[in-house]
Amino acid sequence: MKKLLILKLLIFAFVVCNAQKQTTLPIIKRTIIDFLKWHKAGSEFENGRAYFVPRYDEKDTTKTYFDSDSLELYYNRFRKSNFVSETYINQLKEYFSYYGKFIGPKRSPGEIVKIEGLDQDIVLGTFEPEVILDNLSKARITKSLIVHRKALLSVNFAKEVNLVFILTKQDKTWLIDYLGPDNTSINSFFRQ
Repeated sequence: MKKLLILKLLIFAFVVCNAQKQTTLPIIKRTIIDFLKWHKAGSEFENGRAYFVPRYDEKDTTKTYFDSDSLELYYNRFRKSNFVSETYINQLKEYFSYYGKFIGPKRSPGEIVKIEGLDQDIVLGTFEPEVILDNLSKARITKSLIVHRKALLSVNFAKEVNLVFILTKQDKTWLIDYLGPDNTSINSFFRQ
């Protein structure tokens, strides 16, 4: 009798968890797709790409940093989108902190400057974001794990083009903590 009761409880727990996952996944997928649509529309560039203007010391022409006030405006655009968490914003800050050391010496006015790290799509981490952004309607979740307020998903956009998303549920809203390449396949688009 005890075994039967335990079996029933396990089946009940499995059914409840599976039902919760089935209702949560579409909501999470909608958050991901809406964020990528927001990004495709260039919504983070309200003031153009002026966010990334390097600042130089008045004393000399050596590199110093990206303009922090402009970058804060950039981060605020992400905050106002209600798609990403502070964890994601902190990763953007680390990104600019790292690539700030590649700014180089002050250039003459009108000189075209390539700053390492800004020649790719910052959000998607690729030189070919259209492979993802033009295939949003084909996006499908291939792997998922949801534990309480955290979700880990792999989303496929085209053949061998998969992104991993980590989301956290805050006040009934799923927010993106991380997105990056899913390189579990040897033929992954991001390994090339």
